[in-house]
Amino acid sequence: MKNDSIFDNIRVPIVDTIYRSPFEGLQKHSEKIEECVKNLRLCLNAYLECDFKKAERYARKVSEVEHEADLIKSNTRAHLPKFLFMSVSRADFHALLHHSDAILDDAEDVAVLLTMKSTPVPDEVSEGLHELMDKVLECVGTYQEVMSRMGTLVEVSFGGKERDRAKELIKAIHLQEHEADVIEHRISKHLFNIDLEIMDPLQVIHMLKVLNRLGGMADKAENAGEKVRELLAR
Repeated sequence: MKNDSIFDNIRVPIVDTIYRSPFEGLQKHSEKIEECVKNLRLCLNAYLECDFKKAERYARKVSEVEHEADLIKSNTRAHLPKFLFMSVSRADFHALLHHSDAILDDAEDVAVLLTMKSTPVPDEVSEGLHELMDKVLECVGTYQEVMSRMGTLVEVSFGGKERDRAKELIKAIHLQEHEADVIEHRISKHLFNIDLEIMDPLQVIHMLKVLNRLGGMADKAENAGEKVRELLAR
């Protein structure tokens, strides 16, 4: 979901999105993921507190950060070496960047969805959404830790202690994604059985869409982590 009007005042110098190593660009892109998700956390907090104007401000910030990440992604791809040796294939590099970027897409979708319908959320649903958001942030944070080690991993050809630590972190991502799934299932079940005097059908559908995209962020982090695991196994 895109809202082009929010990009009108964004100016990111092109030189700031070009990096000496493709993996440096990949790391900068992953830093934007964590920044984006933290702003989404603030957006959701404001929404659940019924401060809808504040939620819209943070939603715009989420989209701005997602756009900045897109610039980094585009320029990293454009400046991949064509003839120089890389420790991973171009196809694998593109796949990892694609999986990382999918986290940002879901984050922006959640932010945009929250601006579409401004209604109070029952306490039990609100508590569940806070819990799920925390778990998603934890999952994305673990993935960011993996990506922060990517430069060192490349230097040691994906071997040694750095490889072992990365594998441990990827296992943690799998566990955190599973925990997010459990939370998402619990809230979904509650929404499907909620008294329609408490939430009308449109509210239920709206929250289910938010829930689906929010949980999807943990799924995408797991997919990205799995791609790193494939690189470590080669």
